[in-house]
This record gives sequence, structure tokens and C-alpha cells, in this order.
Amino acid sequence: MSTAVKITLGSPVTVLYGVGPEAGRKLARLEITSIYDLISYLPRRYNDWSDISRIDQCEEGKEISFLGTVTSAPVKKGFKKQSPVSFFVNDGTGRIELSYFNAPYIMNKFLVGDRIFVHGKVDYYGTRAQIVNPFCEKAETLGDVKLVRPVYRLTAGITSNMINKWALTALKLVKDQIPDIIPESLRNRENLCSVTEAYEWVHSPDTINHAAEGRRRIAYEELILLGIGMKYFMATGGPDEVAPVVVPSTALSPDAERRWKTVIGNLGFRLTGDQKKAIADIQHDLMNSKPMNRLVQGDVGSGKTAVAILTMAMTAIMGKQSVLLAPTSVLAKQHYDSAMKLLKDSGINVALLLGKTKASLKKEIKEQLREGEASVIIGTHAVLTDDVKYNDLSLVITDEQHRFGVKQREKLLISRDGTDGINAVHNLVMTATPIPRTLAMVIYGDMATSVIREKPAGRKEIKTHFLPYTDGDDIYNVLLAKLRKGEQAYIVCPRIDDDSEDLAADEYYFDDLFEDEEEKTDAVSVKAMKKRLDDHGISEKYESAVLYGSMKETAKLEVMERFLNGEIKVLISTTVIEVGVNNPNATMMVVMNAERFGLSTLHQLRGRIGRGDKQSYCVLCSDSKTELALSRMKLMCECSDGFELAGKDLELRGPGDFFGTRQHGIPTLRAANLFTDAPLAKTACDEVNKLFERGGAEAKTVMDNIERLFRLRFADKMGTL
Repeated sequence: MSTAVKITLGSPVTVLYGVGPEAGRKLARLEITSIYDLISYLPRRYNDWSDISRIDQCEEGKEISFLGTVTSAPVKKGFKKQSPVSFFVNDGTGRIELSYFNAPYIMNKFLVGDRIFVHGKVDYYGTRAQIVNPFCEKAETLGDVKLVRPVYRLTAGITSNMINKWALTALKLVKDQIPDIIPESLRNRENLCSVTEAYEWVHSPDTINHAAEGRRRIAYEELILLGIGMKYFMATGGPDEVAPVVVPSTALSPDAERRWKTVIGNLGFRLTGDQKKAIADIQHDLMNSKPMNRLVQGDVGSGKTAVAILTMAMTAIMGKQSVLLAPTSVLAKQHYDSAMKLLKDSGINVALLLGKTKASLKKEIKEQLREGEASVIIGTHAVLTDDVKYNDLSLVITDEQHRFGVKQREKLLISRDGTDGINAVHNLVMTATPIPRTLAMVIYGDMATSVIREKPAGRKEIKTHFLPYTDGDDIYNVLLAKLRKGEQAYIVCPRIDDDSEDLAADEYYFDDLFEDEEEKTDAVSVKAMKKRLDDHGISEKYESAVLYGSMKETAKLEVMERFLNGEIKVLISTTVIEVGVNNPNATMMVVMNAERFGLSTLHQLRGRIGRGDKQSYCVLCSDSKTELALSRMKLMCECSDGFELAGKDLELRGPGDFFGTRQHGIPTLRAANLFTDAPLAKTACDEVNKLFERGGAEAKTVMDNIERLFRLRFADKMGTL
């Protein structure tokens, strides 16, 4: 006799009837793998059909909702396979014909005399009104029909009706298991609905107001989960941690001072005021035994890398080790090259450790790390493997931290000497994504922040232009104008090839900006763009090459090396080049299907050019005619301030993922908007922290519930690359 399996919030979504392995794989693309993922996957909008009309009030081109009676049996009009199935409905004020294409099942769905609810857009066939492929449902009264219909963000093979049906089924099975993480005082003061009502109302609302109330309650829940969870459950140690004092409060020794002057002399340029302030902030932190926990935000091209390497030089001169963790091998290699130039003749040994590093060299580098012979270590996730041990690791710098799993970063933060004990290190996070203060507070906790806004002297502002198409002579003419001057160019595309069903893992796909499928335009792929350049004869004279995330590491590094040394003139790429690529001779950036990228991403891409003293141009190409897409293109052309664009990006996106839905480290928010909900975020987190300070039974229950949901909702997704 078989025993029924108990379904819990953590159960795989495939335990639901009707969700087989194939559907499970498709749902995983939407980050739905567990029952809790499913019920917390909220609609992106709703169709409100509650404005009930009469047939005699219908207007051509307008949508209409009405209740009527079937007056003629559904029949196929014609003998061809594609002939529609049609029938008439009367509501007492008039009659209208309903026609369905590719839906033979309709002939058996309705009978003469059936009362049905109808919603659809009215068209005219000659003088006769009709609705093509309307929504129809049997209903004696309007109370039998859900007039507010949820619409979800989808992937190929999954419909909104599927997600809605599965979510409601899951809710019935687990609604008594959903923990309440909002303190009673906050619930009462903000008049929030119960946790079960919230999820029922967002997936099956009776009114738009119900849906809004449910989403509001879940927004509080999300912000508490992220803000409190990051603070309490992803911490690497307690408040009594002690880190090594790196910089002495006394004067430097003559040898240390000489080595520091050598490094500064290698700069070749004057530091900006913001760079000097950031270095001073860091130096002050490194003079204390309290672990530094600092975020350095710098707009694109502001010189964060120089600040990072100078900080590592400072640490090395004091006899300590530091690690710079980069998200890609391309960026790690560029950081390594920059460090080698800046630290030459200083006696500082720099090591580069990548996943593709040869085994014999890896063994040698690991020995240098263990013995303390290498004091500046730059690498990708390869520096996080268990067999990498350090002699005296005192500083960890993470570039673009949101691209790394939290659990992986912890490997460096908790064990500076390779033992199992907790040994605090100083922690510096760099990001080129300007993060609004509220977002930084929630994601990074109470980190101290240094902001670098100034650009190095001699940089010219990048001129940005919009082309309302993705194919045309203008694109190639502006490209050729730059190439003929001996300059280089990037072309960024949202797809790798035309056959891929989804965008590549390193892409930002802004599908939640599109209200309807027909608003999406065909995306130009990297490989198709390469063929265009070949067909136009551009590649014959100016060598072009492709670059994307799923290429082999050796191939990526080779392409980038050839681009940096000027051999490759046009680099056709995905957003893999978004962060850190530095080629002063690249003065042209063409972004195809620019509407498919967020404002922050477009700004990061634009930041790959304008790194020398030549005038640079960014051309945004898009076939989209939607008001939202055009307004975003206009913002990009008018604004060059990354911080201002970041705020606009959050405002335009609504609930969602600030860093892009396919990046790792920070998960997608489904109800909260970190731009408009800034006051809500502070209120929610402050209320929970006050409860924890008071202690008691409720505090323990809320803490336990937050930890449980945080693991389900965020932690597991944040722990893997």
C-alpha cells in the first residue's frame, strides 16, 4: 500500500498534477522550481473585464465584456482546414457573431441556450459585428466568472492560465504552511491582510483593489525577507569579530614609503578628488581591527580599478595578502594586466588564478598563496575552491558582488588562513552599477559607502543617438566612419544566434516591459550581425569577431586579447563585455534591439567607450514603436549620469530585478519596487529590528519564520554561481 507524499513549501513543483518533467524544465526558466516559488510568482499585470457592456453599445476596435445566450450552434464555416468555427450570441439588446480560428473544440463546447460570458475586441466583417477568438466561459450570472484575470511573465510553452491553475492548486495544498513574518504591530498599523489572503488575492482577485492589497502585503514580506535575511542569515560572523590591522597608525617605514611612492609613480595620471576620498576612507578602515565593510560605487569609467589595486598595494606593502574576485575571466585578466603595470618595480608579487589556468601553473600559484609569496591575488571563482589556502589573507575585494553567490563569497570572508575557524577579513565591494541608497541598504545592509562620480581628466562626454531601426545603411556608414580613422567598435546584440529559444545566460531580457507579445520585435543575434558585416564587405577590410558568455574561456580570452591589441576592429558581443572591458581605442558602441535592455545595462555598455581622449559615439538601434521603449531611448540620449539613470530604471521597471533577471547573487523581487517602496522598506525592516530588540515569543517566531522563508525564497538561489 503506497503512502501519499506530503507536499510542503519546499517540494519540487513537479509534484503537482499536470506539471511533468518538461513543464518543470520550462518553469525553471522563470525561476520556479519549488511550490513556494510557484505561489510567490506574482502576475505582472491584470486584465480587468469588470466593465460590463451591452452588444448594442459595442464599437469597432474596442474591447467589450457582456453576458449573453448562445442562439446558434457552433459550426465550421467552410471546408478548409483553417476555416473558422462561428456562432451567434444575443444579450437582449442585439446579437454578435463569435469566430474562432484553429479551435475545432469550440463546436463541442457550447450548445444553443447556454448562458456565456464573452470578452474580446469588436471588428466588422462587412456590416456585421464580430469578435475573433474571444474569451468565453459558461456562466449563469456574472458571479460565476472571474472578471479580473492575472497575466504572468511567461516562457515558451507556458501560458498564464497554466501558471494560475497550478498556483491556485498549490495554494490549496500548502496555505496553512505559509509562515507569517510580519510583526502584529506592523500588520495592525498598516491594515495588512492575512498571509493566506494575500496570496489568494494576487492569484485570484475579485477586484483590482483586492489584487493591490495582496501585492502590498507581499511587498512588505519581500523587503523583510531580503533586508533582515541578508543581515542575519548571510552574515559571516558576530559583532565581536576582529580583523587584522593592515595600516599602522604610525609613520611608514622608509622601505614601505619607497615602495608606495613607486606604485603612485606608475599611475601615469592624477587621481580625481573622489578617488582620493575613497582611498582615504579605505585607509582609515584598514587602520582598525573592526572588519571593514565598505561599498565603492563608481559610475562607468570613473577609475574604480585604480582604487582597488592601490588598496591591494597598500595591503601587500604591509605584509598582508588580498584577493580581488572578478565575475569573468576577461575582467580578471584585465585587472591582472592593470595590476602588473601599476605594481611593477614595487616588489609586490601578483598572481592570476582562473578556471582555465593550466594544472601545473595552478599548483605553483596555490603554493605561492599558501607560503605567502604572492600577496596580490586576482581571479574568478577559481580562488574559491577548497584547496586554495592563504598565508595571511586580510582583504577581499569583490568586483560586481551581485554576480557571485553569497555562500561562495563566504569561503573567503570566514577563513583568511585556510583553517576552519572564523577569521574576519576586511571586505570591500566595488560596483559600476550605481545603486540608489535604499537598494544598497537592503542588499548590502549597513555598509559604509564611498561614491566616485568624477571622471578622469581629458575624457570627453559620449554622444548618444537613437536609430529607429535595426537594419539600414546608416548603421554601417557610422561604423565605417570610425573604422577608417583607425578606431575600433563594439556591436552588442541580445541573442547569440537565431535558433536559440531563450536569450543566453549572460543576457538582460526586458520581457516584462512588453505588455503584449506583438510589441516584441525580432531580436538581432550576434551570429546574424557577423554575417551582415561579412555580406556588406566590412569584414574584408576590418576584421570582426564574436564574443559571448558560453564560449570556451580560452577562446574568449584570445578574442579579447586580439581586440585590445587592435588586431580585431569590430567586436560583436552579448552583454558579456558590459563590465570592465577597457580599450581606449574603441570609440563606437552600437546596441541592437536596445529596447530589450534596462537603462542601467545600456549605461554600462556605453561605458565601454569614451575611455581615451577621442570623441566617442553610442548608437541605440530599435524597431520598437512602443511609448515606453521610445521614452527610455530618449532618456539615454539626454542623460549621461549613471545614478540618475539607475533611479529611472527602478521607476520604470516596477517590481523586478534591478540587476537583470538572469544574473546571480541578488534574486528577483516579485512584489516590491525598491524605487517607489523606499519608505516601506525602511519601515518594514525597522519594525522587525525593534521586535528583535524587545525579544519574547513573537520575536522568536518571526525570526524562525524569516529564516525559513529566506532559505526558500532567496538563500538557495543566492548560493550558486
